[in-house]
Amino acid sequence: MASTIKDVAKLSGVSPSTVTRVLQDKSSISEATKKKVREAMASLNYHPNVNARSLASNKTNVIGVVLPKDSDIFYQNSFFPAVIRGISQTAADHQYSIQLCTGKDTNQRLAILKDTILGKRVDGLIFLYGEIEDPLVEFAIDQEFPAVVIGKTLSPLISFVDNNNEKAGFDATEYIIQKGAKSIAFIGGRDQLFVSRDRLKGYEKALKKYDIPINDSLIAQVSEFTREQGYHTLKELLKEGNIDGLVTADSLFTEGAVRYLNEKQIHLPIITFDSVQPSVRIDAYVDIHTLELGRSSFKLLRNVIKSYNNKNMMCYRQIIDHSIKEM
Repeated sequence: MASTIKDVAKLSGVSPSTVTRVLQDKSSISEATKKKVREAMASLNYHPNVNARSLASNKTNVIGVVLPKDSDIFYQNSFFPAVIRGISQTAADHQYSIQLCTGKDTNQRLAILKDTILGKRVDGLIFLYGEIEDPLVEFAIDQEFPAVVIGKTLSPLISFVDNNNEKAGFDATEYIIQKGAKSIAFIGGRDQLFVSRDRLKGYEKALKKYDIPINDSLIAQVSEFTREQGYHTLKELLKEGNIDGLVTADSLFTEGAVRYLNEKQIHLPIITFDSVQPSVRIDAYVDIHTLELGRSSFKLLRNVIKSYNNKNMMCYRQIIDHSIKEM
């Protein structure tokens, strides 16, 4: 026979109404009581009726995680599984499930997002990217729906968690300069992404600080983070002149670039950005602490949802520190 709320209340020594408030993750219940009730639920193998709870409380206990367009590139990039892992770990601690929202192009993704928001299928959204003039983010803002962007946004009407990517770009370039390099190439993503813009700004600021002229022929911004782009982009950059150092905005670029350098038996200091140690031998990488980005985004979203439920939706900003790790 299935366990009931009364069984959980009896085992944990609290009232049935307290168990209900724990299921709703009410802030009025202490963490110690929540832990005791959740342990009783696990011991009794109790599973609440999510549909009934949703109807009663107007909560789904589901958050939507909005991905870039569905493509092979998404599945190759280590950032996305790591950040989703951080989100799901923290969501599970608070009895939330996650629903992935994606599509083959912007129109399909927007249609799915509209259905998700207007159908009240989730309590809030986490966007895994920050992009200029994104219609999906703009729709969430227009609907005054609880949402958090992992990345930068210029809108004051939506919360975000991010690294200081301009500072990270500066630190990465300064690291290569201190290796003695003066003709430093930069390979970044498309200009529409805030992360690409900010890391490039940091690269240029570091060159200016050390009185190194900015050479536009050594800067490449490409549409997709792939090994092939890294390989062919560096090949083209080397045709423009001598390069004695390299900064890349993503480790997939780096893997392709290193393959080309190895073929040509060229050695130069390299730094990239990642959340795990790159698979190729380079000097260092900027750890952007992706797991923490994911965990913090969910915590931020919970605060946004609570303020939304209190009819006074707040916006929050959080910056996650980066660190340089030598290899």
